[in-house]
Amino acid sequence: MSPLDQVLCAAKQLSDEGKNPTLALIKTKLGMSIAMPTLIQGLQQYKSMNATDKAAIPTKAQLNASVPAAQLSPVNTEQQQKIEQLERELLVLKTDYQAVCQRLTALESALLNADEAKK
Repeated sequence: MSPLDQVLCAAKQLSDEGKNPTLALIKTKLGMSIAMPTLIQGLQQYKSMNATDKAAIPTKAQLNASVPAAQLSPVNTEQQQKIEQLERELLVLKTDYQAVCQRLTALESALLNADEAKK
């Protein structure tokens, strides 16, 4: 759903609740940041619609019902597999990093000990 569609949907919901849609009410209803020009455009478009066009605007519940469950899922199977692969790679990198840090610390200690022995 485009930001403009979200504004129209919010304006319709407010109107259905018996409230006069305003920029402030729409912004509050959306609960997320949408650019002010989009909010203004959506409100102007909503106010210029006739009753039939306003009735044709789908509600959020109707839109969610028409979207397949797989699309509503925040992470699909392919994305989940990629996340798991990246987590495994990150674990290997962390282990390697710790090993390098330990070797560096050991080398620095050996160097300091060698410098002190020369004095």
